[in-house]
Amino acid sequence: MPPTALMRGVSACAIILASVATAKAQVSLPQIVVGASQPQAPSTPPLDKAGETDVSQKEIVEEKPPVTDTAKLLEREPGVSVQTGGGVSGLPAIRGLADDRLKILVGGVQTTSTCANHMNSPLSYTDPNTIGRVEVVTAVSSVSKGGDSIGGSILVTPRSPVFATPVVAPAVIGPGGAPVSPIVAASPYGPVPYLPLPVPGSLRFGPNNEVLATGAISAFFRGNNNGVGVSANINMANDHWSLLYNGSWQRATDYHAGGNGDKVLSTSFISENHAVTLGYQNEGHLFTFRGAYQNIPYQGFPNQRMDMTRNRSYSLDAGYKGAYEWGTVEARAYWHQVFHKMGFLEDRFYLNHPMIALGRDFGYSVKTEIPYGDQDIFRIGNEFHGYRLQDYWPNDFTNFPNFAAMPRQFAQININGGQRNRIGTYAEWERRWTPQWSSLIGLRNDIVWMDTGPGRSYTPFAFNNLNVRAVNLFNAQSHARTDVNFDMTALARYEPTPGSLYEFGYSRKTRSPNLYERYIWPVFSPFTAMFNWFGDGNGYTGNLNLKPEVAHNIAFTGAWRDMSGANNWEARISPFYTFVENYIDGARTGGTFNQFPVANSYIFQIMQFRNFRAELYGVDASGRIKLHESPEYGRLQALGVVSFVYGRNLDIGNPQYCLPGNGLCSVASFLIKKGDGLWNIMPANARITLEHQLGGLTMAAETQLVAPKDHVSANKGEFTTPAYALLNLRAAYEWSNMRIDLGVDNITNALYSLPLGGFDLSNYSWNARLFGQTAGLASVRQVPGMGRNFYAGLTVKF
Repeated sequence: MPPTALMRGVSACAIILASVATAKAQVSLPQIVVGASQPQAPSTPPLDKAGETDVSQKEIVEEKPPVTDTAKLLEREPGVSVQTGGGVSGLPAIRGLADDRLKILVGGVQTTSTCANHMNSPLSYTDPNTIGRVEVVTAVSSVSKGGDSIGGSILVTPRSPVFATPVVAPAVIGPGGAPVSPIVAASPYGPVPYLPLPVPGSLRFGPNNEVLATGAISAFFRGNNNGVGVSANINMANDHWSLLYNGSWQRATDYHAGGNGDKVLSTSFISENHAVTLGYQNEGHLFTFRGAYQNIPYQGFPNQRMDMTRNRSYSLDAGYKGAYEWGTVEARAYWHQVFHKMGFLEDRFYLNHPMIALGRDFGYSVKTEIPYGDQDIFRIGNEFHGYRLQDYWPNDFTNFPNFAAMPRQFAQININGGQRNRIGTYAEWERRWTPQWSSLIGLRNDIVWMDTGPGRSYTPFAFNNLNVRAVNLFNAQSHARTDVNFDMTALARYEPTPGSLYEFGYSRKTRSPNLYERYIWPVFSPFTAMFNWFGDGNGYTGNLNLKPEVAHNIAFTGAWRDMSGANNWEARISPFYTFVENYIDGARTGGTFNQFPVANSYIFQIMQFRNFRAELYGVDASGRIKLHESPEYGRLQALGVVSFVYGRNLDIGNPQYCLPGNGLCSVASFLIKKGDGLWNIMPANARITLEHQLGGLTMAAETQLVAPKDHVSANKGEFTTPAYALLNLRAAYEWSNMRIDLGVDNITNALYSLPLGGFDLSNYSWNARLFGQTAGLASVRQVPGMGRNFYAGLTVKF
């Protein structure tokens, strides 16, 4: 790391530590009991923030029976879509920006995809059963919720420990003992998330019933893919100590598409997750220590050339939240390690060859909120994230008779001791100028330094091999790179009445390349085909000269809510525009390859990561209206979400006359007509739900409408997809400590292509081997969506 970068990081840490050290000493704060006597939130709370939405525990409970993937919990949020991955490893996208371009934190912990195909995305390490709340920032995000990202933020809060009554919530006392201003107390429970209440009727133990036991056990069945799953959470606690266990296990076979019910190969999986959290709270201070383990024996990926044949990870993190006289402090330290292995599942290929990646994340974060007077609040934070990666392919071709005669003296090393480190420091000022006007201004600096050792080819002495030449050239260059990035956010809010809120904001956000984008050295197929987290079937090679992406985001959001007390309706709309400098995208190198030597085989491209200019714009809207409410017939309401985004690469031409897969394109179309579509942009789509609730019974009918996707990345050979409509029905009945869920998705069994599904490589590979010369282009298709799926769930709470 260069001395200047090191000095910047040390100075940043010194500033944070000095500010904490000079603050007033810890004081004994009065206990605020969150129980029967707590202040009740108003029946219709005022609007808080327009550019952020929460996936509540209620929504998570409703989605748990049909959903296997945490990313799928977010699909009903405006502006959010999910790119197809494995059964538990979808990649979320916010307004067209996905994967590493988003800030995704689970319990304040940042994890990195330790895979050249990003099969173990950050959200794949958590299960819907373990989640307490998800915060989705779709509009302009503050510097305290971003860093090393150019899109929105997804902040997952795991289930919090439950303590025996009385439960103490952290509180902040302003200067002179005055209570904090409304700008600090964003909720009736204060600025630090309140501790959850015990479930009524919970079990009690001990001589004085001082030990509380709560929990829930659930079981699920999903018919289309024969999916089954079980999950449990158990909490034992007294007034100060708590021990929480969360666990889940699920499995599924390949699912069937709609229409004639063709099996979609490589979509089966098994996944298990376990987490134990030890908590201690006292007088406004909460300490937690969490350990988690995940084991995925296998998981199919239809749009990748290989499947996950093992993913085993361990993580530890320690957290602290506390209230002081001068403000609040939140600190966390974490460590995460993963062993990842790729190969072929039996329905893709009957032979195997392992590819292995070892990764380790570690780091810390410290952030403070300091109220000043009754109008201002300051947030100061510092964080460090380190990542280590070893990516190699063993010299194991014993299962490939046709490869056995080929010289493979050594294992191939793609990333050799790769390291990526980031230290970030930010300061944020929020002020309420009048009861109607408030503002937020933030500045952030992130220093990213990365390096890797020399690569090695399978055949390091075969100088006539293109990959050997490439690795020798790569090894001859310096690999160390340092990026000094700066972000800023400026946001203005106007609240003319408690039921209306308008936000306008601008942000400058920066993301440095990941290790694969900078350091992948193979240039010759089929090796480049193994580096691809896009699902387009092409091959990718890295670029040492990549610059960090810089996004300029502008968004306006208006939100309105009925404040009459009846809570009859609410609405939200948000147009946005994003211009990205140095957008990292694939550029054709002129190299092509075909996976199988069959007649009319599909031609894939070899791409190199390069910097371009890109833009995205669109609008999101959501709303809810009560149609009827009475004691006899219950409550009937309609809900809707609409999203549209358009993205294009301003430097790559739009080759209109390129046929996907033929490898031939009009040169003029690349040079003259600019504006090729960005890959995997969700077309205009809407969800309309009619929901009825009467007592413990809830029923809903949902229609999902998706427009045709006709603006695609011709540069990458992206397929267009037709429009489709899906109808989903669900019902739930809850009484006492039991809940039953029943539902059916895609009730008409419609056949449709997933707009973000990618190239169905498993189907293509299978047909090419099965039919040989007769396969041709008949096996080329987009990954299809799931057909009719009946599901059921049973949950028992105590």
